[in-house]
Amino acid sequence: MVYNEPRRLNKTLNFIKEAEKLKIKLECEIKAHKLGQAKDGTISQLENFYKDIELMVESNNHIPSYPRVITDTWDFNSELGLQLLELYELYKKLKEGN
Repeated sequence: MVYNEPRRLNKTLNFIKEAEKLKIKLECEIKAHKLGQAKDGTISQLENFYKDIELMVESNNHIPSYPRVITDTWDFNSELGLQLLELYELYKKLKEGN
């Protein structure tokens, strides 16, 4: 059991690092929307995704809404969408570890 703790901590730190990177990308996409240069989603969606990520970092009990929105309405080739879905997969693995 003791051997799993450092590995768990590394996974958690990796998730937080990736979450922070994506929050920055979401901020950039929101700014691009305001300039009329955005590619993905709507400002409202992006702001909600940002909040979802914050809640995911704070709690392992949060169920984010963004994966469904991305898979149902975004272009399959969206780089930001794929990165957000990858973050969700990391989050699910962390939750499974509890």
